[in-house]
Amino acid sequence: MKHLWAFAFCTFLFGTCCSQTLISISGRVTDFDGNPVDSSIVEIFHPDFSAAYATYTDENGYYSINNVKKGKYMALAAMRLKEYPRKNAVTENDMRLEFWAWNIIADTDLTINPRYHRLELYGTNVFKIEGGYGGMMIYVRPMSLEKYLSYSKEVYLDKSKAEKKADVSVAPEHFKVKVFMDEQELHVNSVQPVEEYAGTDNLPVTGYIIQVDLPENKPEKQYCIFRIEAENTEYGEKGENLYFYELKNYE
Repeated sequence: MKHLWAFAFCTFLFGTCCSQTLISISGRVTDFDGNPVDSSIVEIFHPDFSAAYATYTDENGYYSINNVKKGKYMALAAMRLKEYPRKNAVTENDMRLEFWAWNIIADTDLTINPRYHRLELYGTNVFKIEGGYGGMMIYVRPMSLEKYLSYSKEVYLDKSKAEKKADVSVAPEHFKVKVFMDEQELHVNSVQPVEEYAGTDNLPVTGYIIQVDLPENKPEKQYCIFRIEAENTEYGEKGENLYFYELKNYE
């Protein structure tokens, strides 16, 4: 009997330990009209960008990734793989670009509801300029699918050629953006284009620095989630992404 009690106690401790170190990430993938996206991959990446976890959405767009080890992850990405341009598996009208969530802080169960369309927001970062302005700066690089498809298939189906020739930047007059922090919309003070260089031949692309005010009430958690929602008005393309910001740098 003593052995049975000892075994039961150890099992309890093991279960408790696991529950304290593992979390789940779940949600629903949709388009910008709220329609569910089935068969979308949802993938989480380690800090070195290697794959950590992955699953697919069901027929109603829902997904759940269980037994995720607590910690920090580079990103979460979502899209239906056959829609990616380089797959060349659907018509150009049905092609899409990914949703990204960056700097994932997996300290508790998370709900992330990706939306994606034809504008990808990549390389997002949120930071604070110390010693003055009390708001935040956000860097993001929007990428237009329509501009990508304006090149020949010889270019856009070949990654090496695309990185040398395909400028997918969004012009400042066509880049419209809203910013939310924990779903509170923030006042946008300025949106400034920044020339960046990407690809193997340092192809110039346009990113943006967005300056926003912060709400008066600070979050109760040790981090907040910024959501950037954008549109390329030239082609009616939409996109959004998330960034988890640690509050240790937010005084």
